[in-house]
Amino acid sequence: MENKISAKVTVRVRFSELDPVGVVWHGNYVKYLEDAREEFGRKWGIEYMTIFSNGYYAPVFDMNLRFKEPAKVDDVLEVECVFRPCPGAKLCFDYTVTRKSDSAIILTASSVQLFTSLKGEFEPSEPEFFSSWKEVLPL
Repeated sequence: MENKISAKVTVRVRFSELDPVGVVWHGNYVKYLEDAREEFGRKWGIEYMTIFSNGYYAPVFDMNLRFKEPAKVDDVLEVECVFRPCPGAKLCFDYTVTRKSDSAIILTASSVQLFTSLKGEFEPSEPEFFSSWKEVLPL
């Protein structure tokens, strides 16, 4: 079985994150996913500033979200970000948002980030720093 390379964050839903119906507004989930992705970077040495210092950006190219259950004010959510090895010069992640009180899955998601130069030009080849990073992962 493969090792899972992941990181988790915990967020408490704030009143300001609700829509008029009283549940988390759908756009706020992207922020929760990004919090987990940033924690992944800190934990595993692939922070955005590391990417930038190597001469690249890694903008989101694709993101898919599947809503399962609503989250409400004061719900404590655990957001897990899992690196999914994929071919090519890209970062692929899967996410699960779970409510801590009852372990209900609130949302599942995935994202793909591509590498670009600092001028914004797409980089089709895997950057050397990224290849080196992947070589040391316990996969």
